Amino acid sequence: MNTATAQRATEDTQPTLLLTLGEVASHLRCTRRSVEREVARHHMHVVRIGRSVRVERRELNRYLQSLRDPDEG
Repeated sequence: MNTATAQRATEDTQPTLLLTLGEVASHLRCTRRSVEREVARHHMHVVRIGRSVRVERRELNRYLQSLRDPDEG
């Protein structure tokens, strides 16, 4: 396997860096509107790309950790 093929294989197995609000809602098993409310309350930070709104996977993990440990949020 050459380097380009190995790199593509690694990229294919890595999780998506940016998630849509619908994908976040799916992960959290809630509605998209619930995710929008958390964003509006500044409990979850987003990345805006033009008109698109995305959540970084590490931000989703941080948000989940803040729910587990409210003092660290």
